[in-house]
Amino acid sequence: VNRPFLIITLGLALACVPAAVFSTEDISSLLETKRPASAAVVAKPFIFREAKLPHLLINKEQLEFLVDHPDVALALAHLYAPFLDNYSVNVLPDHAVHIEDPGTLAGDAELIDVRPGRRVYLIAGYYNLLKMRFNGEIALITEYAEQREDAAVSVDATMTAYIKIKSAFAGALARLADFLFPQKVDERLERFVHAAEDISVAIRKDPKDAYRKLKA
Repeated sequence: VNRPFLIITLGLALACVPAAVFSTEDISSLLETKRPASAAVVAKPFIFREAKLPHLLINKEQLEFLVDHPDVALALAHLYAPFLDNYSVNVLPDHAVHIEDPGTLAGDAELIDVRPGRRVYLIAGYYNLLKMRFNGEIALITEYAEQREDAAVSVDATMTAYIKIKSAFAGALARLADFLFPQKVDERLERFVHAAEDISVAIRKDPKDAYRKLKA
């Protein structure tokens, strides 16, 4: 199993378009069309996760820029979320990104669908959990919408992950681990959520300082 990272921050042109509601069937149809061999990731996942990030203190253009530039997102994460320092991101051709936390996880995240308010990634790689290594794929959907209240602007985002293990036996072990130790499955995702929140606060508080630190 692999956690992507551009999820790493979610990180960061259309104004005030609400996020659409995308069903499991919609994502399954998308994979059937673009990646038929991976359609079962959504149709029959071993593990399902959803994380909500309400009121990120950035606007939609900032979010989309960072989502579409994961190397910049990770550079900001290293500045404002040092608990992600072990992670590395390499941008590959064809909208793919290689993410790695040495000895813990590694995988390639491919952007397979872009539309207003949504990004869909397919990630293939491995993830270590409870001293076991799981190989498989993740369909990761990031949905977001800009919110305006008086002069304040923020973004509400949701990350949904469908996790499929290659081996049925390993998948059963992963499902058992998820049942017995859900915090172990969630802790890495929670780190990314906290990083997204920390980065959005830093960008809103002093964007010029964030830009200066990136250039340094």
